[in-house]
Amino acid sequence: MFDWLKRGSTQSGLTAIGLQSDGVCVVRVTHERGQRPRVVAWERRAQEEGGSEAKLMQRISADHHLKRARCTTLLDTSEYSLLLTEAPDVKPDELKTALRWRVKDLIDFHINDATLDAFELPGSDGNKSREMYAIAARNEAIRRRVDLMQVAGINLEVIDIPEMAQRNLAALLPEDAKGVAVISFSNRGGLLTVSKQGELYLSRNLDVGLDLLTQSGGLTGYYDHVVLEIQRSLDYYESHFRQSPIQHLVLAPVAARMPELLEHLRANLSVSVAVMSLADLIEMDAAMPAELEGPCLFTLGAALRREEKTL
Repeated sequence: MFDWLKRGSTQSGLTAIGLQSDGVCVVRVTHERGQRPRVVAWERRAQEEGGSEAKLMQRISADHHLKRARCTTLLDTSEYSLLLTEAPDVKPDELKTALRWRVKDLIDFHINDATLDAFELPGSDGNKSREMYAIAARNEAIRRRVDLMQVAGINLEVIDIPEMAQRNLAALLPEDAKGVAVISFSNRGGLLTVSKQGELYLSRNLDVGLDLLTQSGGLTGYYDHVVLEIQRSLDYYESHFRQSPIQHLVLAPVAARMPELLEHLRANLSVSVAVMSLADLIEMDAAMPAELEGPCLFTLGAALRREEKTL
């Protein structure tokens, strides 16, 4: 997404650094033509009690030789807005200015405090205007990431968002050829994306997360809420984008530890429901423990990023 930071590097692959409240995930992925993506290095390092984030990042940078690596990181969902809007009918060099006017009343912070990027949706039929997603990120969030990485000696090339990281994972699924929905959960909430042939069409944040879905008793209401949000999103994708119905829903690995939710979705949705197996999609030089697949999922997705056009 925000990739104006490009600098030279000597290390192959892309290294993603995922900042979390209790530590940091690091994942490096390489690509070879005709081969599955390969995770050549990964780590989940906990923040020591009373330790500083800056010191932790400096140690990670040194241990993984990130000064000359190509690196990316992710914004938190609270630090940006992802907005579907009609693509302005302007010249390419006028697009950013036109977008600022278009989204200024759609975000909950001042447009002068925003950094913008955008990506266009695949061409629609002649009866429908072109659409694009605008990403409006808080300048302070961008600056914090840049400053933190610079102090740690990390060669930051791009700042990404969870929706695109999840899209990168979805693109590896065979179901992506005809369209696939993927849902993941963090402690605070869920993220549903719908993509097709490597293009993100739709994303929706859910206010139900692992904290609620893994508690004991009284879960049917939360499960029903997830079903409703998924069905609404699939209906919107079909009607708004005039696409064939989605036939497949894939749950991120953490869902494997919620068999009741999996069965509830299978019983109440008219699509096939499966759990994502990272081992079937990605080569790993060292296996990632199952308990880390959830916390490091977006970091892995960010490391899968390939070069894309941006504003």
